[in-house]
Amino acid sequence: MIRNISLAVIAFAAVLAYAQAVVGLASSVDYLWLGAKWSQVPKFPGDVGVVTLSFYVSSQYVDVTISLDPKCGYVAPLEDVRLPSAGPGVVSANLKVLAYALNVTCPANAIFNARYKAVGGSLTDGVTNVEYVSLYVPPYPTYDVSARGTAYLGMPSRITLVFKSPYSTASTATVQGQGVRVLSPSGQFSVNGTYAEVPLVVIADSPSASLLVSVQSRDWLGNPVALTYTVPIAAAPAPPSVMYVSPTALSLNKYNKVNVTIQLPVEADGTAVIAAAGAVMPQSSITIPISRGRGYAVLEVYPVFSVVTFTAQVTYQVTGVAKTEQISASAATQQTIGGLAKVEVRPPRLMAGVANNVTLSVSAPGAFNVSVAVANAAVDKPQPYYFGGVDKATASLLVTPLSSQPVTFTVTVYHSAGTDQYTITLPVTSASIFTVIPNPSLVKSGGNRTVVVTVINSGDVAVQKAVVTISPATSNVVASTYTFQLGRVAPLESVQLPISFIVPATYSGAMAFTYNIIYTTELGTTGSSQGTFYLQALQSPAVNVTSVTVVPQFPEARRTFYISVTVVNKGFAPVTNLQVEASPPRGIRPVTAPIYFAGQLDPQQTANIPLSFNATAPGQYQIPLVISYTDQYGNFYTIPYTVTVTVSNGTRLFGTIRQGTPIQGGSSQPGQGGTIVGAGVAMVVAAAVVAVLYMRRRAKRS
Repeated sequence: MIRNISLAVIAFAAVLAYAQAVVGLASSVDYLWLGAKWSQVPKFPGDVGVVTLSFYVSSQYVDVTISLDPKCGYVAPLEDVRLPSAGPGVVSANLKVLAYALNVTCPANAIFNARYKAVGGSLTDGVTNVEYVSLYVPPYPTYDVSARGTAYLGMPSRITLVFKSPYSTASTATVQGQGVRVLSPSGQFSVNGTYAEVPLVVIADSPSASLLVSVQSRDWLGNPVALTYTVPIAAAPAPPSVMYVSPTALSLNKYNKVNVTIQLPVEADGTAVIAAAGAVMPQSSITIPISRGRGYAVLEVYPVFSVVTFTAQVTYQVTGVAKTEQISASAATQQTIGGLAKVEVRPPRLMAGVANNVTLSVSAPGAFNVSVAVANAAVDKPQPYYFGGVDKATASLLVTPLSSQPVTFTVTVYHSAGTDQYTITLPVTSASIFTVIPNPSLVKSGGNRTVVVTVINSGDVAVQKAVVTISPATSNVVASTYTFQLGRVAPLESVQLPISFIVPATYSGAMAFTYNIIYTTELGTTGSSQGTFYLQALQSPAVNVTSVTVVPQFPEARRTFYISVTVVNKGFAPVTNLQVEASPPRGIRPVTAPIYFAGQLDPQQTANIPLSFNATAPGQYQIPLVISYTDQYGNFYTIPYTVTVTVSNGTRLFGTIRQGTPIQGGSSQPGQGGTIVGAGVAMVVAAAVVAVLYMRRRAKRS
């Protein structure tokens, strides 16, 4: 109803002028209500907007008051507009109103009250016209922006940017990275409705990465609105690609079929070039495709050495960014058993740097003896080690590889039919098989915080059991040492471990935690893995109102009084754009601007903010105050406060002018006496004007 009212006013004025010129309708249209429109929309609940009320009058009116009388609790007018004269023609008045809610409709009355009407050279009684207004308080663009997902360091990652708005708004946005590169979208994108998800492809360069989101929108009047948000994102190291081979033990002097599987850390497409060292293949290398992060091939290899090492050069693309990795996996070889004895060694591979529990199973006809010699490893038994049995026998050894080179077992079986000798080589794999990621990686300073630590088995061997210890490595963090016991964790599976800690309110920055994992694999080996992960602590502001003082305590009508607001920054980070805005009700008029901008408030500092008002009539008034400020990350905060002021009836109107009571602290308000003198002079002049007009009316009537 109140949109496009300007065009309606212009059209009406043109039609009315034409009608007056052609058919003489000037005398028939004395008054017409043209409507209401917003000239300045409120930006948030508690903000001040401006409503324009428009009328058409064919005569001149004197001492005109234009006001708005809402019939709801959503809108409160701050002032009436008084005009010494209005008309003939279109009369418009801009009224400041306080909006307590947005996106609501408020019924109201628009009142045109004229005390006199000028007819010829005399004044007659005026008019009071009341018009119904359906005042719609429009929404103003605002968003809650967050990021979902994890960005891997140095690798293109897909995350989701989430926009939430209490109002359905059409906007455009751009994203820039801070400690992170944004690959897509590269330009503007649309954000419509109350909820929107925008997929992003980013490359994190820092564990404390964040996004700078700039939103461009328009308010209800079509004016441009620019909003900026800083959105932290979770960043973590990228897990490596993995190659699996099966079987892990190959036979010498014959072709073996080997299943090779390649698993990427992301769902990407690419290729892998696979070659084998220590074996002969029909081709020197084979190229296989990788689809959605997984590739598979069956190779035929003819082992010629004790260990066959498969290497793959993996190339894949994530949203146009190419990445190349070199990965490998090994398989042990053993001689084809041609004698009567049979030998089996388990597990088929060993873990580097730890004691591996190796079991040798030997079968031969009748009674037999066995000698075992181990190369490139330390063994808990003397070398060579002897054991024996009848038909079957087993022995257990604790074998610790001395390097990443394969470990060779030379097994000689002495039985009644002769002697058989076998050479068995077991590959050695790395002992570091865990990836640790905290979520969330961003926490607020001041208070007890809980973070879930995800432990991923990024190796190719299942963990049967493990003990995880997590300890704080930053002295500013108050935390206990956490110990967790884990069960079986298969390759690429994960477990979630919650930890709690206290972050001091004065601390901001990175927090380090160390972890130690002691585990036993399905191969029977025991190992340990150590590392460090980091969290980022962000400080939040804490601005409080300590006191609100009214001076004098009981003001008199038509005299100036003061409200002093004292705020303190109890936080440990500065705040900016600190301001106090008053919304005086009807009967209270601001002497100075009702908005006081204080700017920046440093930590542990106070600010005194003065406001001055004048009450037009005695009574008890509720004056709403809104204290607003912005933190160092661009987040906006508001503190509502209501001051109750009791105004008494002044004892004298035109008497000796007393100096106003000074504000707390002993400083008097300059210019207060001049204000009161000016008010008295204005009232005398107004009384004289009324007397002259009255005498002129009586003279004309006589």
